[in-house]
Amino acid sequence: MASPGVLLAVVWGLTELCFSAPTDGISTICCFSYQQRPIPRNLITSAYTTSRSCSQPGVILVTKKGREICVDPQAAWVKAHLKHFEKEN
Repeated sequence: MASPGVLLAVVWGLTELCFSAPTDGISTICCFSYQQRPIPRNLITSAYTTSRSCSQPGVILVTKKGREICVDPQAAWVKAHLKHFEKEN
């Protein structure tokens, strides 16, 4: 049987591998629940979609204060915000 120190080192190593893998500019944030209440567009500075490897699709809205909020990409208000940001770019 392995010593507790060895097991701890293995668990730590696996954790680092899973959560610190290089992203090559691809978001590794996944949404597990959505903000339901619409967020005023004037409070949002940017938006991006979550990775396809996530269990459910999501859009991350970044507020002026730097807060990242998960929202449902199928919600009408989210689609309107995304259209607005596409026009700006």
